This record gives sequence, structure tokens and C-alpha cells, in this order.
Amino acid sequence: MFSQYTYKQKFFGLIIIFVLLLLVANKKSFSITKARFNEVKDIEQKLLFVNNTNQDIMSLTKEIAYLDDIIGKQGIPPDIVQQEMLDFISTYNNVKLVTIDEIHYAQSNGFDIFSNRLVLEGTFNSLTTVVYDFEKQFKNSRLVSVNYEKIKNYNHRKDKLQVSIIFQNYEKISKN
Repeated sequence: MFSQYTYKQKFFGLIIIFVLLLLVANKKSFSITKARFNEVKDIEQKLLFVNNTNQDIMSLTKEIAYLDDIIGKQGIPPDIVQQEMLDFISTYNNVKLVTIDEIHYAQSNGFDIFSNRLVLEGTFNSLTTVVYDFEKQFKNSRLVSVNYEKIKNYNHRKDKLQVSIIFQNYEKISKN
């Protein structure tokens, strides 16, 4: 059947058949495989993006918790915070509450700042214990200032030790 063709014609015929088979193979399998390979790459990139986003969300959640720990919890009304301070002090028998000032309100850099001032009286060790416990255990407000003061009582000829403690809460100003 092919004996009537020369080797040159057979060679060109094989090249044409090879090119046709290559085009058919490319259309039927290679292009589909390449498209699926590109889809897999895109999906892997999206998956990597989602995983990074989840990690970013977790790190932001940790950062928010850390900032809440630094500046005090948000969303708690200032009068509730002041009441919780009084409840916290009431657990200490050897410390006396001398004064509690009104809640001071200020605005700065997009934050509402609520300040509370307490004056306590007692021995140095008991006052230091209360201040330490406030700093470590009281999470609703941050302790920002501590001032010890020795008060002379000339009528009884005794000295009293008082500590003035200032707490602050920060709230993001909500724009309604």
C-alpha cells in the first residue's frame, strides 16, 4: 500500500500525522490538564489566603485581649465599674475606704476616658496588698496612679497612712 510512495513522501506524511495527533492530543488532554493544573494553583492560593486570614483574625483577637488587659474592658458602664471597685475593696477587712470621688469624664484622640479616684487608709502592708491585687486581678479598669501619703492627726498624736488610687477606662467613641 505504501510502496508506491517515496521515503521523502512517507516522511512528510508521518510529520503531518504527528502534527495532527499532537494537535488532537493537545485539544483533548493536554489543554484540559493544563487548565486543571491552573485551577489547582488558584485554589491553593485561595486556601493559603484563607489560612493566613484565619491566623490574622486569631492574632487580632489576641491583640484585642492584650489591649483590653492594658486599658481595661470596654462596654461596661462607668458606674458599674465604680461599684465593682467598691465590691473589690469590701473583701479586705484591714483597709478602710476614706473617699471615693465622682467619675471624671474626658475625651482624647477618639476615646472617652473615665477616671475613678479612691482614697484608702490602713497599714503599709495591707494597702500595698490591695494595690497589688487591684493591679493583677481587677480587669474592668486599669490602675494608672498610686500615691501614698502620711497624714498627721494632731488631736490623737498618731499618723495615718493613706493611698490615693486612680483608675481609668477607655471607650472608643462611637459615631452614630
